[in-house]
Amino acid sequence: MSQCAFRIFSRPQALATNMLSKIFKKTETPPAPVQASKQPVAPSPEQIAAQIADKAAWESKLQAAIGDDAALLAIAKDSPLIDIKHAAVEALTSEEALKRAEREFRDHDRRVHRAAKQRHESMVNRRLAAVSAAKLMETAAVLLHEPSIPANRLVELDRAWAALDQTLLDEKQQADYLALWTKLSALTRERGEQQLQAKRWLADAEPALSQLTLRCAEVVDVVDGMAERATLAEARAKVDAVLATAPATQANANAHAHAQAIGAKSAELQRALQLATDIDTRLALLEEFQQPLPLPVTESVVVETTDAAPETAAPKPPSPASRWRALAPVADARIAATLDARFAQWQSAKSDARQARTVEARQHAKEESKAVKQARNDALAVIVTELVAKAETALADGHLAESTKFLTAIDEACANAKGAALEKTLQTRIETLQAETARLKGWQHWSGGRVREDLVLEAEALAKASSAEKVAVKQHADAIENLRNRWKELDKLGGATSRPLWQKFDAALKTAYQPVAVHLAKLKAVRQENLAARNSLLDTLDAVKIADTAAEVPPTAPAESAPPIATPEAAPDAAPATASGTSSAAAPDWRALARALEHFQTEWRKCGPVEHTVPHKAQAALAARMKASVARIDAPLTAVRQRAQTEREQLIARAKGLASDIRNREVITKVRQLQTEWQAHAKTLPLMRQVENALWTEFKSATDAVFTQRDALHATRDAEFKANQTTRETLIARLAALAADTPATEIKRSLAEVDGEWRKCGEAPRAAAAKLESQFRAARDAAQQFLAGSAKRGWHNICDTLAAKLAVCVEAEADASADIGERWTALPPLPSVWEKALGARFTNAQNGIAADFDPDEAFDEIATQLLQLESVLEIDSLPEFHAARRDLKLRAMKAAIEGRQSAATTNADIERWLAEVLAQSNVDAVTHARVATIVAALRNKPLR
Repeated sequence: MSQCAFRIFSRPQALATNMLSKIFKKTETPPAPVQASKQPVAPSPEQIAAQIADKAAWESKLQAAIGDDAALLAIAKDSPLIDIKHAAVEALTSEEALKRAEREFRDHDRRVHRAAKQRHESMVNRRLAAVSAAKLMETAAVLLHEPSIPANRLVELDRAWAALDQTLLDEKQQADYLALWTKLSALTRERGEQQLQAKRWLADAEPALSQLTLRCAEVVDVVDGMAERATLAEARAKVDAVLATAPATQANANAHAHAQAIGAKSAELQRALQLATDIDTRLALLEEFQQPLPLPVTESVVVETTDAAPETAAPKPPSPASRWRALAPVADARIAATLDARFAQWQSAKSDARQARTVEARQHAKEESKAVKQARNDALAVIVTELVAKAETALADGHLAESTKFLTAIDEACANAKGAALEKTLQTRIETLQAETARLKGWQHWSGGRVREDLVLEAEALAKASSAEKVAVKQHADAIENLRNRWKELDKLGGATSRPLWQKFDAALKTAYQPVAVHLAKLKAVRQENLAARNSLLDTLDAVKIADTAAEVPPTAPAESAPPIATPEAAPDAAPATASGTSSAAAPDWRALARALEHFQTEWRKCGPVEHTVPHKAQAALAARMKASVARIDAPLTAVRQRAQTEREQLIARAKGLASDIRNREVITKVRQLQTEWQAHAKTLPLMRQVENALWTEFKSATDAVFTQRDALHATRDAEFKANQTTRETLIARLAALAADTPATEIKRSLAEVDGEWRKCGEAPRAAAAKLESQFRAARDAAQQFLAGSAKRGWHNICDTLAAKLAVCVEAEADASADIGERWTALPPLPSVWEKALGARFTNAQNGIAADFDPDEAFDEIATQLLQLESVLEIDSLPEFHAARRDLKLRAMKAAIEGRQSAATTNADIERWLAEVLAQSNVDAVTHARVATIVAALRNKPLR
């Protein structure tokens, strides 16, 4: 048993007395030992040479070990030269090596220890500063892509960067941060300028819009068209200028409200501008109409020659009314009514002016007609005089054919000159020529007899051919007509003939004409039947009453057989409504009227073309009756269809307008309502097939566009919700990956990052939102539990390491094994107070250095600290120490009563007392057992 153990067990009374004496300050401080001064001894030349050689050898080793931290650390430990140690430590490059050097030289070589500690702290600080700077730069980069940059975040970022030690950062990090900060500042200024620009533009747009609206309201009441158009153009120019300077909207949260205001104001300006444009167009057309009309040009009679080519008629320009109706409608009803009234006033004035101009034109035409008639007479006299002179010359020369040709030309000239008359002298000369020519032709009659006989033979042959079963009626009739024309030509020539010969010729042709007559009789009967059928159709159509809602389609074509009208599908039980909104009992049945008219037109077309299927004499009357009968039904039906077409066009416009309000929740309901209205209109009155199909196609395209955009919006939202769900599931999986053995710092960082990302996530699908929230809460609570238990596990690890290092120290003091150093190095470090105490104890044990302390003082210190620790940790002391423990409590009470110190014991006190106990080496087994018990009890009382 050691001397300390002997004193602890054999002198309890002395221990109590010694402790009480310390309480009442009766102990005396032993005098400090006086050390004998030693005179320095000068080294010999051999020692100096050996030192130089030794230093050179260590320097060469140092140079060879540059870059190898393990070798440099070994040189620092083994070299006896302080300069070499210091140089080796200065050459270390890793934090781990510097940390080991700091621990190695903590209890000796203070210069080397200080250098290692300074370099280690500098390297750690530089690394931490670089990490902090990287996080700040990451935050700045995130802010750079944020739609909205809060000012407080910028201030916090700037203050955090200013708090960093700039000397610890490299130039690249500083330059990168400066670039990010410059971009953030520029972006913030740019967004501020955009907001200011938006406010200014809205302030400028309001007066321009008000002025244009006022000018549009006032301009139609001004009589002077040029002045009103000028004021309107000035207001339009201002609005155009404002629209041209509209700022571009940006996709950020701060500019969202301004972007909506700019969009709404721009739409108002565009509508006002469109209204002004429509008004200006109508005013310009009114100015054009009010220009004075040119005088009507009367036709002059021009003598046409035989070789004159007919001129192509110029296309008729559109009428002012059609041009006015073709203009785009004006959105403002009051302004549109005022402009229409001015146009109607202009039309009335134009009608009066036209009548006055017509009277004037008629008088002018009479005068011109007289002049034209005299000019025609003069022109005809010139032509006929020349032809008469030529005919007289030819007849005097005996040229009968030429004379006849000139007489024919004279007849044609007189016939072509309608309304022209010849003088009596000239007429007498013409008659004289005709008599002389006839006389000369009489000599030619004898030669015509033979030709007539040949015509009789051809007629008899044609009569014989008419008895065949199949006769080409068209060719047969043409042949008969040709023979009669030839006989007539002979009559004109004055050839010889006789009555019996004519009767024979005529009888043969009549016999040949019999099949043609039969065919014409049949054709006439068919045409009469066709005329009767057409009159029957007209009678049926005339019998249809417009106000009769129960009008039936004729039995020949029931309503069920009428061609279907291209209308949207309607429910069979839907109640029909009329175009005017009244009940079917009070208004005409337009569907029945349309079916009746369509049936009539179909049956009329089946009868064929009128000019080929109806007798010629009845065609004009039939056409007039058909036009009147159709107009009686078609006119009101067309007017109603025009109104119905307008209403359906309004439905189309409303359907197209819904496409711009696709985010409204009631947009689908509105589309359904429009479809129901369309079906009601289609049931009440179908339009013309082409118009109905075109309008329905346009309406269906508009409604389909709404559904397509709605589906696209839902798809986009579902994709966004799906992405948010995936992000949330990833965050939940990240929390679920945390385990009980995960470091507390990593758990804290993961919780903070996951919480931030979870708040940033958008909405998840409604069906999975509650489940995801429940899973997130469960995973987060589990991570919180892991974090709460990590501190306890960390403290247990510290206690286990303390027990292990204490055991290694005891083993090293007893008999150090070969691997004792590796086992010590493999153990993690303890808190600095305990690590320093046990490290010094282990180093002394390895170096064989015995404890340098007074046994009595060591006995008192160890006993006092052990009793204090056992008291604080509520550990039962050995029986022989009960009195000393009571005295210790009395001393603490006395100190608390006198106010010299607090009666409460802090964790720092416990750490310090245990460090003092751990620093004592070569203690006995009982003391070691008491220390081990204290260490075991620390597991239940965490100090950190």
